[in-house]
Amino acid sequence: MEKKPDCPYDRTQFKKLLELSSLNVPFRFLDKNYVQQDGVAMGSPIAPILADIFISKLEEKLNRFTTNKPKIWYRYVDDVICIFNKKQNIKDFLTRINKWHLNIHFTIEYENNERLPFLDLLIIRSNNKFVTTVYRKPTTTNLYLLYDSSQARKYKLGLIKSLYVRSLRLCSDYTYLKIERDHLIKILQQNGYPLHIIKRGIKEANAIYKRLNNPPSKPQPQIPKTKEIYFVLSYYGHESIELGLKIRKICNKYLPNLTINLAYKKSLTLRNIFLPRQKGNDETKKQKKLVYAVNCKDCDSKYIGETNRKKTTRMKEHKNDIKKDKLTSLIAQHCNINNHRMDIDNAETLSLESIWKRRVIKESLLTHYTHGKAINEVKYKLKVFG
Repeated sequence: MEKKPDCPYDRTQFKKLLELSSLNVPFRFLDKNYVQQDGVAMGSPIAPILADIFISKLEEKLNRFTTNKPKIWYRYVDDVICIFNKKQNIKDFLTRINKWHLNIHFTIEYENNERLPFLDLLIIRSNNKFVTTVYRKPTTTNLYLLYDSSQARKYKLGLIKSLYVRSLRLCSDYTYLKIERDHLIKILQQNGYPLHIIKRGIKEANAIYKRLNNPPSKPQPQIPKTKEIYFVLSYYGHESIELGLKIRKICNKYLPNLTINLAYKKSLTLRNIFLPRQKGNDETKKQKKLVYAVNCKDCDSKYIGETNRKKTTRMKEHKNDIKKDKLTSLIAQHCNINNHRMDIDNAETLSLESIWKRRVIKESLLTHYTHGKAINEVKYKLKVFG
């Protein structure tokens, strides 16, 4: 049986591919199926679980080691930290574990200047004991969410709190914590954060850390559970915050058993503004995933609809429904019962929306705004209209 190649194309085929792509010639040698021979597909949701099970099974072989076995073996995903004594042969241990499986290859990083990074932790050997602090890669840019960026203020405070809580959890010595605190203040100031905002975030982070490490000894009274919903608003500045507060106030008044969790998403960004200009607009996107309106030529009625496909495809279907007098089509019923004509060729695009649920909500809203002149039914009836 012929073994399938690891790479779908050899160098000759790759050159041919480039030539054909420049000439806009259809590819004739891509009509083959390549089956993955080993491992799991990239991006598969089950891949991390299978990988962890696989490595856990391999780790059981450590129990067979009678000599040259590490004193400590801790693993997080694919990072392992080991501690050996001076008499042990680390290179021999690395050679042995690399024989566990053909596709598994461990690399090694030794302690340097009594320091060893592990994940975002820097372990330091000092006076026959280990202390820890925050580790940053040499290539770090120290660039975080800028204070001048168009984001809600609570996210900027949340950044300060999360960074300092991490420092509190990773720094085992007050000396290193103070060094990390001063470094964090310097970095945040470089990102435009005022000193009083930084101090406020650090103060709130200390309170969070104490609450996490010192849970209440007395049992807290159980608060009845309420239904939670999450609501996302586009962020345009302080006005968005005010709108969110008003929404929460109204909901608390009329729906006391409902908890509103508000989140704010950025609206206009440099990427959204300049990238379409650089790459050009895709005009085909304006022809599908939309809400449309078809007016009647003989009365003031109209049909409001939504489609995921191209508008021209949907209009052809409406014409065929009228021609065949399809009973399930409201446009066909209106035309054939009243002997009216629909202006299908001049159908108007009312809104573009790629998400189906939002699209049908827009369809419902636009149908309501016709004040009874729409001949269509809606897929999603909004309760706000009664």
